[in-house]
Amino acid sequence: MESPTTISRQQNATVSDGEWARRIVAGYLVVQAASTLLWWGMLILFPASIRWFWPERWPVESLWVFGLADGGLIVAGSALAALLVMRQSAWASIAVWSVAATVWYPTLVCVAVSAWTGEAWVGSSLMISMAGLSLAMATIHGRDGQPATIRTTCMLPRRAIVCTLAQTAIFWSTFLWVLPMGLLEWQLAMGVIRFQHPLQEPVAIGGFLVASALGLWSGISMSVRGQGTPLPTATASKLVVEGPYRLVRNPMAVAGIGQGIAVGWYLGSWFVIAYAFTGAVVWHLLVRPVEERDLKLRFGEDYLRYQNEVALWVPRWPGAHLASRTTLMRLPCPSQISVDAVDRFKPESPSAPQEWR
Repeated sequence: MESPTTISRQQNATVSDGEWARRIVAGYLVVQAASTLLWWGMLILFPASIRWFWPERWPVESLWVFGLADGGLIVAGSALAALLVMRQSAWASIAVWSVAATVWYPTLVCVAVSAWTGEAWVGSSLMISMAGLSLAMATIHGRDGQPATIRTTCMLPRRAIVCTLAQTAIFWSTFLWVLPMGLLEWQLAMGVIRFQHPLQEPVAIGGFLVASALGLWSGISMSVRGQGTPLPTATASKLVVEGPYRLVRNPMAVAGIGQGIAVGWYLGSWFVIAYAFTGAVVWHLLVRPVEERDLKLRFGEDYLRYQNEVALWVPRWPGAHLASRTTLMRLPCPSQISVDAVDRFKPESPSAPQEWR
């Protein structure tokens, strides 16, 4: 049974994390409103920039028809949602989710235009980035008026699998199709030609399929064994150490980086390959510490034992006793556990396992 001091610390952490999450959501919405306004200002002041965002063969006038909708729905809507979030209004959740849904409409139009014409991928990349971040802010804010950067959930396996596959479709479309095409378009505009070598496409496709299989295996294992999804705001309530998680601590990160490199290789783009490696560094330095501190708080010694026995990046087969010793740790369901954002970035103890393994 937990002591009153422990319970008090957890409650304070939840309050602190909720306020931190609220500021993240409101701050992003303000930035989104300002950025959209500045973007339209750039198009007006520097008409030559339109070529990055609209097909060359299409009349420029057809782009301006989006101005009123962007100004009224995205700029004003994001600013209003930010205000409601900071005031903790009962309408805040509706406003944030409405903005997220609104942003996805022009995003899908832009992606469809790029796919149809083969142009303006830079603009589509920016739009899908904004749409993805808007959706992320909506999931952080939640629907109950209690923002949190990490939420545990307890789903039936079938529902968890459906949610995981939907998340996977969005992630793959964003990070493995639209963004790489935008980087390729930028690379070619800078005069950097594609590289080519024998068997380039078969090797790249083979690597992509292997990495994709690992990613799907990881996501389904999380859904079935952990009864949650890979998304931090709907994460598993059970520590998963089976399937690919017996070989490496975050197989989804390994799979995603492998997929990105394979896409870059298929396209012959050093820019896309560099983007994949940059994603690995960002995940290792910014995302991994947050995830690991949350797992330590929720699963304690079970996670520390798992962390010491299973490597982070380089797969290795752990002892057969690992699963039997760690899968018993499970939180009450449903539950929501958050950690103070400041505490998540405190230095590790000297006895902590090495990070670059």
